[in-house]
Amino acid sequence: DLKTVHTQKFHLLVIDPTLTDYQHIHPEAAPTPGSYLFTFTPKLKGGYRAWANVTPMDTDQPQFAYADLGTPAAPAIDARPSDSVQVDGYRFTLSFDDTAKAEESMMIGLRVTDASGQPVETLEPAMGAFGHLVGFYDDYTTVVHMHPVGKEPRSDTERGGPALMFHFQPEKPGFVKLFAQVRIGGKDIYAPFGIQIEKPSMSD
Repeated sequence: DLKTVHTQKFHLLVIDPTLTDYQHIHPEAAPTPGSYLFTFTPKLKGGYRAWANVTPMDTDQPQFAYADLGTPAAPAIDARPSDSVQVDGYRFTLSFDDTAKAEESMMIGLRVTDASGQPVETLEPAMGAFGHLVGFYDDYTTVVHMHPVGKEPRSDTERGGPALMFHFQPEKPGFVKLFAQVRIGGKDIYAPFGIQIEKPSMSD
């Protein structure tokens, strides 16, 4: 009894302890009720951690639960902040309307340009949106999953970009490895960023 959220009932978010090899997988329902099957090809040696992201029909609230694939090593994370990265010939840039602080609402902007700096307006629908943001905290136990605000694509032929906006309210301070996922030319592209979430503002 799982709700379909962004075209899927089951989102599996898999990453290694260095927060480098992130993969977004959609398990398929198996013949046995309540069981799901998926395939996974790790790019790095060692164990991984997989977060199940589901929304039960009876609560209508997203839930996360994780399990290890193999035995992940102790996290060894490059915690340098980064708001711009080039992947597959495209430049991905993040912008923020305010300093990222725990428990405080903020907006994150994502802009995509090509190698010549021209805006990319050919983002294809992927899971019912023109883009997704998934973040993993450096504690290796906390994950966030965001979708763009505003109009969603209504058909596979619609195109979006170059800019997307996401609402983010981090639950606690710490370093977050954030991955933007978009689809261009039929290919899913993952762009990694690093964000430092500060402690919440002190009340008067």
